[in-house]
Amino acid sequence: MQKQLEIIEIELAQRIYKLFMVKFDGNKSAFARASQCNETTIRRILRNEQGITVNLLIRLAFALEVSVTDLLADFKIKKED
Repeated sequence: MQKQLEIIEIELAQRIYKLFMVKFDGNKSAFARASQCNETTIRRILRNEQGITVNLLIRLAFALEVSVTDLLADFKIKKED
């Protein structure tokens, strides 16, 4: 299950990055302000160096003007044998 979670974290960071590039045109400072977090946190998330709490996920989704459900769409964890 750990490997699956790592893959999901990478994909989530990629989804956030794509939306961030469209909405904020690469401006990490503006994204940090809009999501009410530190710019260092944004940099670390986009480089997949930091996990995302539920609280932070909600703030990022709000700043990106998408739902949390949209960010997490189609992620599945399969039961390992």
